[in-house]
Amino acid sequence: MVEEEVWGGPLFVVGASRSGTAMLRAMLNRHSLVKLAGETHYFDDLRRRLGNPSQRPLSDEECEICSNYFRALDDRPYGMHGDPAKSEIKSEEFVRIARETGNGSDSFFEAYCRLVAKREDKPIWGEKTPRHVFCLKDVFERYPTAKVICMVRDPRAVVASYRDWKNQGGLDTEGNQEFLEAVKSEEQRAGASYNIVIATTLWKATVNAMQAAQRATGADRVVIQRYEDVVLDPESSIRELCGWIGIEYEPHMLSVPMQNSSISAFSEEAGISSAPLERWRKTLSEHEIGVVQKVSGESLNNVGYKSVSVDVGLVSYLMEWAKVPFAFVGAAMVNKKRIAGIFPYVARRLRFALGAKRTW
Repeated sequence: MVEEEVWGGPLFVVGASRSGTAMLRAMLNRHSLVKLAGETHYFDDLRRRLGNPSQRPLSDEECEICSNYFRALDDRPYGMHGDPAKSEIKSEEFVRIARETGNGSDSFFEAYCRLVAKREDKPIWGEKTPRHVFCLKDVFERYPTAKVICMVRDPRAVVASYRDWKNQGGLDTEGNQEFLEAVKSEEQRAGASYNIVIATTLWKATVNAMQAAQRATGADRVVIQRYEDVVLDPESSIRELCGWIGIEYEPHMLSVPMQNSSISAFSEEAGISSAPLERWRKTLSEHEIGVVQKVSGESLNNVGYKSVSVDVGLVSYLMEWAKVPFAFVGAAMVNKKRIAGIFPYVARRLRFALGAKRTW
């Protein structure tokens, strides 16, 4: 009897920020066949910075840029000033493997993700970057057999979580003042980026982007997974996802730490908590709830969430929109090092937010 070959990836996890992508990645990485790298932001950052859509051969200088980019991620999470020299991956070997993989910066992305999976001897590789939801056309052009899990969560919960986010532990910062300062800087960046209208508009854009990708590629390539379903019935949800991926469900996948929560400290033992589900009802004002519901519009109902009856006056609602230009400039300033071209970056999101649902 011939043993069936295991699909080897790549597998991507995307979605709006604060939608449970970190939780899902942790669950998938507990599987004996799956290892997803952490956030690389590659398709929306390095790839665009290099201006390398045709994936031409890279110069030695460009190879060094790519090598340092991914080796820094091997030291610390994206945005936390990792040191390439502290990576377990040696630059010469990395460049060699990348060049054997193919041409261009994509070969470094793939080599890095495959190396992460190889460390645990797992055949299915991939990564988790929420904002790659806006780059899925690029993803599928490069990897036609890829599978993508799009996480979606109630926008009112997303807004509450984003507004109140701060690091709750789980990073190896003990005794490392530089790392602690980098974490603090990340908290400040997230706080300075927050605006209720912008946050909700981005949520709406991600919903439209994931639905467009599913229409373009089919439900066998893109699945939309509600955060609430995973939290309320984790076994059934993860069993179904495993079947969709083509792997057997393993019960220990549910034994994951509480990490990257806005309200709970990091814990290796906490597991999956339903506490965040209704937190927004207590922490958001009626005005905030009303603004989120108005901005999200029909997208709220399209992915299975119901509006609640709240009163938000027209004048106060318009005042929230009046703050947007100033908030946008502030967010652009604190995120400029994370954005490869502000205008294309914003245009991609606006196109989906304004209703580009049929195509991507």
